[in-house]
Amino acid sequence: MVVSEEPANNNTEPLFRIENKVMKGKVISLDSQYTSVGELLFDSLKNNPDIIGQVDAISGVEDTFGDIADRTIKCALWLQRHGVGKGDIVAISSHNHLDSIVPYVAALYLGAIVNAWDYAMNIQLARYFLALSQPKVIFANEKSVAVISEAAKIELYHLKMVCFGYYPGTTLFSETLKGHTESAVKNFRCREINDPSHTGLILFSSGTTGMPKGVQISHKALLNALDSKTSFSLTEHVTMWFSSLYWISGSVLSLKSIVSSTKKIIGPEFDGKATCEIIEKFKVTWLMLSTSMANRLARYTHLHDYDLSSLKILFTGGATMKQESQDLLQNHFPNTFVMQAYGMTELGGLCAAQLPGTTSGSCGVVSSNCEVKVIDIATGEALGPNEHGELCAKTASIMTGYLKNPEATKNTIDEDGWVHTGDLAYYNEKGEVFIMDRLKEVMKYRGHQITPTEIENVLQSHPAVLEVAVVGIPHPTDDEHPIAFVSKIPNKEVSAEELIKMVASNLVDNCKLRGGVRFLPSLPHTHSGKISKKELKDIARTIVIH
Repeated sequence: MVVSEEPANNNTEPLFRIENKVMKGKVISLDSQYTSVGELLFDSLKNNPDIIGQVDAISGVEDTFGDIADRTIKCALWLQRHGVGKGDIVAISSHNHLDSIVPYVAALYLGAIVNAWDYAMNIQLARYFLALSQPKVIFANEKSVAVISEAAKIELYHLKMVCFGYYPGTTLFSETLKGHTESAVKNFRCREINDPSHTGLILFSSGTTGMPKGVQISHKALLNALDSKTSFSLTEHVTMWFSSLYWISGSVLSLKSIVSSTKKIIGPEFDGKATCEIIEKFKVTWLMLSTSMANRLARYTHLHDYDLSSLKILFTGGATMKQESQDLLQNHFPNTFVMQAYGMTELGGLCAAQLPGTTSGSCGVVSSNCEVKVIDIATGEALGPNEHGELCAKTASIMTGYLKNPEATKNTIDEDGWVHTGDLAYYNEKGEVFIMDRLKEVMKYRGHQITPTEIENVLQSHPAVLEVAVVGIPHPTDDEHPIAFVSKIPNKEVSAEELIKMVASNLVDNCKLRGGVRFLPSLPHTHSGKISKKELKDIARTIVIH
């Protein structure tokens, strides 16, 4: 079976085909002249010195690629002076700002491995990261450097710490840029990476169950992920996103903006008002939001107070965006292509994305150089259209494995090279993929499976609901009772009883909100902008069932 989303003619190859219940994206040859991501970034910066690469939205300070090249080379020279070389790990724990990308790129110049940390981590997580990745140097913002310092004392771990700001006992980031001769900067060359399978980046998985795992991504995988022939292009766009370098989206987009000679706008933490102001002021044309952020923007009541006509693409991912929310967002942005995509850290980026005309609420069709299938959870057999099972994928930028965890690697990547995503999904006759839920989020009521997304879809359609998440409360005889956590749109009202009745009248008996509805001023979020169901489950466990 062949499916094409492009007009058929003799010169047009289908974007993908379905063969033996496997969706296969168009195969595009990727013969990069580079074996090192560092060299690609070095050349991209040096060849375009006058292009403005990044702008701080609050201060208005601009950085040209020439400025960034100068700082990255000086930082690389400092790292060299402190013994950092090929294969050493350099950790970065920071929010987005003009300097956060500098040590990231500098480490790649040297063939060192970049390891991005969550700057909002606690001491327990910092200790775990230290023990697992054992970095030689860490660059951290003021918030996380205190946590890392305490963790290092407990672990008796000695490392060089550089602070983007001031913290006693650490090196100021500005000091790393000083004391380098003009000739040293001018004559700097990247360390050669002859084997592109060498690890360039370690990112941590989201850790929805247990501690996060270190996802190892090779230079070859990164080069594939950055190639504009196989995925979306940022060229000639003014871009903005809120993901920090800790997330695959933040890391890949930051590197892609350099390779694409693109201007990125660095804003504060996501907020509907601030986002609209920045889009209007800087004429942002390409915006990425997490699903949660997109939901909140769609329900921001002052959208029409701003001129947002510059926005051409609004890209969303991280969790499923319901059809109701996508349609609402599209209505507010009639001249913008609102598109969903699907990917994960272990895949090194995207494996599916919407195209113009794709069904709203889906995450689109399989991307170039990717393969996707849905398998029966019990048998592992590939399923046909509209049959529900686990989504599996292959990409050209797939991880090489989890750091120091061969068992977890084996459990995630099977013998045929398929990554088992842990997502419950199906695809339709057009090859459009729909994510239903995380398999681990599926609840049971008296043995019957309930997907939280099904209930969330109904609740999200209420005009007073800003955000909603459904989790299970353990029950002694019924397995679990669904409970809904809801935040309301300002100045709009809805009662718990109204929402409970809404679910009862629209869904089967098993889906009733037997755990009730709890209103929160705002739902907790992870730093990638996803709703933190982990925190909500902790709250749910404190609720006594009578």
